[in-house]
Amino acid sequence: MFNIVMQHIHGKARLSFFLAPLIMLGEVFCDLQQPTLMSKIIDQGLAKGDLNFVIQHALLMLMFAILGLIFGGSCGALGSFASLKMGESLRSHLLRVSLNDRQPKTLSPATLITRITNDVTQMQNLVMIVTRGLVRSPMLLFGGVVMSIIICPDLAPILGVIMPILIIFLIIVVRKSIPKYTKMQQSVDTVNKVMRENLQGAKTIKSYVLENHQLHQFTQQNHNLQQKSQSAALATVILSPVIQLMLNFGVIIAIGYGGSLAISNTISDGQIIAFVNYMIQITNAMIQTVNIITAFSRAITSSTRVQAVLDLAKTEVIENETVKIPSGSGIEFEKVSFGYAEGEPILDDLNFQVKDGQWLGIIGETGSGKSSVINLLTRKYDQYQGEIKIGGIDIQKLSLEDVHKKVAVALQDSLLFSGNILSNLTYGDSTATQESINQASIVSMSKEFIQKLPEKFQTDVEQAGKNFSGGQRQRLNIARSLVPNPDILVLDDATSAVDQSTNAKIKQRLEKLRHNKTTIIISQRVTNIMDCDQIIVLKNGRLISQGTHQELLKQSDFYRQLVKTQMGDVNFGHA
Repeated sequence: MFNIVMQHIHGKARLSFFLAPLIMLGEVFCDLQQPTLMSKIIDQGLAKGDLNFVIQHALLMLMFAILGLIFGGSCGALGSFASLKMGESLRSHLLRVSLNDRQPKTLSPATLITRITNDVTQMQNLVMIVTRGLVRSPMLLFGGVVMSIIICPDLAPILGVIMPILIIFLIIVVRKSIPKYTKMQQSVDTVNKVMRENLQGAKTIKSYVLENHQLHQFTQQNHNLQQKSQSAALATVILSPVIQLMLNFGVIIAIGYGGSLAISNTISDGQIIAFVNYMIQITNAMIQTVNIITAFSRAITSSTRVQAVLDLAKTEVIENETVKIPSGSGIEFEKVSFGYAEGEPILDDLNFQVKDGQWLGIIGETGSGKSSVINLLTRKYDQYQGEIKIGGIDIQKLSLEDVHKKVAVALQDSLLFSGNILSNLTYGDSTATQESINQASIVSMSKEFIQKLPEKFQTDVEQAGKNFSGGQRQRLNIARSLVPNPDILVLDDATSAVDQSTNAKIKQRLEKLRHNKTTIIISQRVTNIMDCDQIIVLKNGRLISQGTHQELLKQSDFYRQLVKTQMGDVNFGHA
């Protein structure tokens, strides 16, 4: 837990982190002086009628109060600065690790959001506790006990009975509370996941009139979170009242027993008042300790969850910058196998080659592994067997940056980012010229609707591009992939939401623009791939046929059936 904190506090923030507790010692020292000074005022000032003594010590009390305020304020400011900087650094690190993750099975977006927001907040609270409460409460508690013994040893046995009981009680409660906070944080993940699905799938939910069903599902998970949170809170909520009760008993005993000792002149009135004040300070310190324990319980749970995200970084591939980006754009898969779980291959012994400038079409049933081919080519996942080469060089020897300079992808899920059309089109090439932007928008058939917009390329894009239709988003997505003029272009069902007429125009313009440039088209539509230099047919993760459209019509029953189903005439497309 503290390793995570220390790894993300640097420079002035680290100095503040260590300086704040030292300053807090000054506040604790000032607070501990007050009861002793009050005892002296009563016993040596008021009892003897010495007004000067009373005024002098009252001014000392005022001075210590002001110093305590300065020390406390300074500590709070430094602690807040360290906490905020640590949170900023940790959130950035977590997001960077999440984006760079190359594991097939990883944490869901819902749990990542919770960990980057809620769990980091708990870690920030931990920093505040360490810099302030972790010093103030124990030191005030320890100092209060020591000063109580020094100023009135006759009443000290009261603390000797009460304190061990409270410490044992604290240990029991902490051991029970940590697992409960772990379950509570897991429930937060579930609520976030359900809420995210409901918001993203709002149109589908409305179309099936399932609002009440989804609301019931959310209510169940929300109620479960409430129950887990309540259980965790109840595990620690009893601490404060019990501490208050035990120490109040101590105060009553101190006043009763101390009063009898005062009557017999064994101790003075000032000693009793000072002892009671130290008991109050000890009570406050114990209650603050309860809050610290509660925050620690949540922080321990959160740190475990944050560490699980940071552990993803251990799988990051070390970039080999000694291998330069190849000039060729040929692609080769040699005995490539891949799966999310051992023994369940998505791709099985895949072998094919695409020469420089060739067009490759990939077709197959849903779930046959078409998109997985592209995921491996672009190094979304690095855990596979075999070799994948670009320009004759194993992609594992290339940096991720070089791979993505070489390969541009337009996916079926055409996500647009908040901003404007221009910022989205230049997402892969911030230095793109207006000429290349215009050309990409013309080829993708997006220029025609962009020109009709009042702000044209400066038109705002809402989150996920919700102010554009599915077809418009796909066309903008294709334009975005064309702007960098990549050596290798991949279109993964990138026109599935586009009408047939527009799709045909895009295909025609792409063939002209990408002539003799390596291009991979994944599609369920035979018409999109039939003119490719070669086509591979996938089924259950295996390559079952390979050749041109005409060759496949002769040798592949599966491909011939696809053509017949979609076109009605297996002779369509023959020379």
